[in-house]
Amino acid sequence: MQNAGVALYQSLLPGISNVTLRMRYYGYYCWVSDAYARTDATDDFAAWRTWVRRAEALYALVSAYATGEGGVGGVDWASRRLAFEEDVIDFAEAASNDANTERYLRQSLGVFGGAYYSQMVEVGLFRQGDHGIQRATNGTGRAAAAAFRDSIGPKVERLLLETIKSARVTPRQLDRLNPIKPSEIPELSSEREIYERLLFSPPEPTERDVSRASSLKLILRTAQALGRRPDPDAIRWHLFAVPSVGNEALDRQRVRWEAYHCQDLMQIAAASLLEWATDLMGEADAGRTPTEIGVEVRYRLAESEEGDADALWSEFRVVIDPDDYDYLGAWSQLTSRRGTAEQKVWDAIGLMAALDRRIAARSDLHEAARRELAGHGSGRSILTELAWIARREHQPVGELIASYVVERVIRRHSWVAMQKLRQQRDYTFLFEVRDGRLVRRSGYAPVPTTPRLSPAVQFLEDIGLVDEDGPTPRARALLGANP
Repeated sequence: MQNAGVALYQSLLPGISNVTLRMRYYGYYCWVSDAYARTDATDDFAAWRTWVRRAEALYALVSAYATGEGGVGGVDWASRRLAFEEDVIDFAEAASNDANTERYLRQSLGVFGGAYYSQMVEVGLFRQGDHGIQRATNGTGRAAAAAFRDSIGPKVERLLLETIKSARVTPRQLDRLNPIKPSEIPELSSEREIYERLLFSPPEPTERDVSRASSLKLILRTAQALGRRPDPDAIRWHLFAVPSVGNEALDRQRVRWEAYHCQDLMQIAAASLLEWATDLMGEADAGRTPTEIGVEVRYRLAESEEGDADALWSEFRVVIDPDDYDYLGAWSQLTSRRGTAEQKVWDAIGLMAALDRRIAARSDLHEAARRELAGHGSGRSILTELAWIARREHQPVGELIASYVVERVIRRHSWVAMQKLRQQRDYTFLFEVRDGRLVRRSGYAPVPTTPRLSPAVQFLEDIGLVDEDGPTPRARALLGANP
């Protein structure tokens, strides 16, 4: 269920991921590539990897020494290293790939390979070169490298090159390298301007570039509406609730975000039923059969005073007003660690019904969901689940939910876990089958997906478009000139 939402948010903010945490890394890596090519570079991949790892370890040391710089890979290692108060910090060993040493990061190509490279390819900054060596592109990539170089100046660049080559640095030199920090992008610089163009108006923009720019403008409009730097939850709920932002193109993108949020709400509701199912298994030492679980679900819903288990689903859902329903309240209940899954089950059921009615009542939302979440093959999404429910809308709620728990939740979990075991050798079963009975191994808690909004806001802050009071004058001018 999560996969459909992840695929959608990846298309909403391409070029940014949940692990690309600072905008300036994009320019820094372009400079790292360009500098490597200018310094007697070889086509030996191991030499390139060492260069990248040393550049990253040094970046972590500079950021940790300055304090207050978040989102930098290896900064925990750097803070520990700085605590030794060495006169000269030799980081060659920490930047190596020797598993017997304390490395700044274990990933072979650091955060460059593990996080940033794929996204920089997306925005046209990098490409795969000869001998497996990743290279900044001749156009945009080298332009970003030159812009970073201009921002830090020739003296800092010389020192930066020397310390990467030697893998040795003093505290005084770390202080002199302060201009390379993520937060030091000069306000009036070609570097800041090239980042803004990358995010909002790259040359020859693709459909994915337009999608990213539209999402970032929606974030700025959310900041404007709230009058502050918005957090990810505030953005998603604002875009879910506001009927229009007053711009046709941005409204189309807003509806895509709304469809994503509906999908995430649905997977949280389904996850709540999975949590309850595993709880029911755990109540009996020998576990329960799927049939027994279905019987227990029907019985407990019938005994509950929270809802009407005997009402037909078609009658139950029509009572819920999709415009007035407390989606945020249901979300908060279902993702809270307080209370049991059984105590929350009617929140999950009500949420499913509200989403059913919301999508049915809105042609724009239904079309966006159909286009974005249709899925392929055995994939699941809010559309597949609501279609399954619609075929049984004349069943009582208790009977329908009991069938849903067994057929769409328990059996689905077993199928997915088996695929992971076969294909990835990853054992993710929450329960095991023993003599036809399902025995609980571990529980499960509903978890929303994280749609890249936190790093997107940080990128906007890094280039001076958002601050604690919301959009900056530069951002308001950008929205006014190019809404």
